[in-house]
Amino acid sequence: MKLRSLALVAALTIAGLAWGQTAPSSSSAPPADKASSSGNMDHACKKEIRDLCGHAHGQEMQDCVKAGIDMNKFSDSCKAEIKAHASKSSSGEKPSS
Repeated sequence: MKLRSLALVAALTIAGLAWGQTAPSSSSAPPADKASSSGNMDHACKKEIRDLCGHAHGQEMQDCVKAGIDMNKFSDSCKAEIKAHASKSSSGEKPSS
């Protein structure tokens, strides 16, 4: 009887470990193109902005980003994301939080 119990516990432990190490489903993390279309910016782009502008907010942040674009301080992909985000903001869409 003890051997069956031990075998059952071992089998459940192995099954639990295998289940815990499986990769997350693809639906849990949206692809990059979905993130940018929903109003969220890429993490790398946010880091570029933070590195250039520090912790500025509001108009100061907008002026810093605009100056950074004018002086080619951002990568091409980040510039495209910033412009897409700006066009969504100016068209009246509220960014999702």
